[in-house]
Amino acid sequence: MTFAGGPPTAGEWGALLSAPTIPVRELARAQLLDESGVYLWRHEGQAVYVGMATGLRSRAWSKHLGAGVSIAGSSLRRNVCELLFGIPPYVTGGPTKQKMTEEQAAAIRRWLLACELSWLPCAMGHEADQLERRLRGIFLPPFNRV
Repeated sequence: MTFAGGPPTAGEWGALLSAPTIPVRELARAQLLDESGVYLWRHEGQAVYVGMATGLRSRAWSKHLGAGVSIAGSSLRRNVCELLFGIPPYVTGGPTKQKMTEEQAAAIRRWLLACELSWLPCAMGHEADQLERRLRGIFLPPFNRV
């Protein structure tokens, strides 16, 4: 299946929804390929966030599952923070912005560990970027800001 150009098709969204899922709690870093692709986070079975990466391992593992008190590098973590603590993403969104307490960071990580992750590899980074933009723009997962 090719993912380049044009609006997303039901087939593209369907391919992402039907991609194998792995409970994040059971995910090993080595299971994530270090290649370009689009990934989907689900919480309680609902698609909550779609993203892209030129390296799935570094993006999904390091940025989204990080345990640090700075959440500026992950819009997913900032949006989970807003859900759990009512702190808007613009407050936590930059290197000089508000950092979380260790307890808040741990709660965000627990929420993410309760998710499932699936992904579709793409041949090139720009293809992943185009697909992610199309999927976000049409399907509007709740933790994506469009």
